Amino acid sequence: MNFITPIMILTASLAAQPDEVVALKVGRAITVAGKEIEKAVIVMEGGTIKAIGSDVEIPRTARVVDMPRAVAMPGIVDAHSVNGLRLSNERLANVPYVSVLDGIDPSSPGLRNALRHGVTSIHCIAGNVTRFGGQGAVIRTSGKTVTELVVQTPSAMKLSLQPASGENRMGNMAALRKTFYDFYTRMKAIQGTGGQAPLVERKKLSLTDLVNTRPSWGEIDWKKVPHDKVSERDRPMRALVKGELRAFINCPTASDVFKAFELIDNNHIDATLVLGPDAWKLGDILAVRKNLGPVVLNPLLEVWDRDDETGAEKRHITPVLLHKAGISFALQVFTDTSFNTGPYFGRSGPYHHWYQAALLVQYGMPRDKALETITIIPAKLLRLDHRLGSLEVGKDANIAIFSGDPLDARSWVERVFIEGREVYDRGKDRDIERLLKDPERPF
Repeated sequence: MNFITPIMILTASLAAQPDEVVALKVGRAITVAGKEIEKAVIVMEGGTIKAIGSDVEIPRTARVVDMPRAVAMPGIVDAHSVNGLRLSNERLANVPYVSVLDGIDPSSPGLRNALRHGVTSIHCIAGNVTRFGGQGAVIRTSGKTVTELVVQTPSAMKLSLQPASGENRMGNMAALRKTFYDFYTRMKAIQGTGGQAPLVERKKLSLTDLVNTRPSWGEIDWKKVPHDKVSERDRPMRALVKGELRAFINCPTASDVFKAFELIDNNHIDATLVLGPDAWKLGDILAVRKNLGPVVLNPLLEVWDRDDETGAEKRHITPVLLHKAGISFALQVFTDTSFNTGPYFGRSGPYHHWYQAALLVQYGMPRDKALETITIIPAKLLRLDHRLGSLEVGKDANIAIFSGDPLDARSWVERVFIEGREVYDRGKDRDIERLLKDPERPF
């Protein structure tokens, strides 16, 4: 098992990328950063966007890609997914020190399928049935090796309030509290011995103790806790409580959000909430905690609730209710590791971001706001909005080119560029070719 030291790594452009200038001419460009541009020209060089507009001069050395009927938009950013992992790491509950880098498969059909639908960046992180699920990474959807895939690592630590196998919610929450308190005890011991790391006798805490005992992080002077004296297993936790590494906290039910608030407040961690299907109940509650920033919604955007007394059913549309409450959010789609080869592979509907964003428009949300939920908002969540999420000069040239409007179910992705390199061409997609060609006759 390789331990990943939580020092943020941002990679440059795709490895071995040719220094090619590409001029993309499209019928319309959805920038997300401002007004849409008709008859747009986008010049890409060195992995970034060098110019964008309707009257841009095309360099003489540029390779021109002319698609006058196409619509270009920023590459879709997936805020929370296990896509690309061989396994979603839900068997081990307490492993804050592991990294998804050891489980990513660059040849995963799931990555190829995401690319086929315009996704260029994925926040790959452990599954939800865990406790401390380890550290995630932001990856590209095209690359031959894990190194070529990585955009940022570590991106965040996964925490979950969904009980691991064989546990209940009370036990899971008690274990979360205890993990933080035990870590605090170890750090306090190192501080108190001048940087030495003595053996710390573990105090057996009762359930009452676990509820009432809180780490006093103000007593820890991190300057007196040398980095090299902290074990490799503890370094990710150190980064978490110091604010150097953020947490993505899975809250499968609305009531779990209050437990997440407790962990955030008591341990001073920077966190993003990953909400469950009943998040429609949380509008007013989340509005009070806007300082936490955008949340990640469950793929189920609408829920039917039955009144226990009358039996009447009521429809709740989560994104509409949260939008009215002023809550910013990123969309999520259905994926698990079986998505790569299993029954989800090739499906439409809530398995794709463009479909989820189109639903928001159907529900009455402004079109520009719907597009932000799959582009700039997830980029902001990942602290990568200086590179991803919109078409602007200086940002990564991650562009998805659709045959028509991206939110029209009749449109499809024609081409995809990641950091200026063309990584997908529908005309050369062998899977689609095999799907659409006439079947061979057996006789």
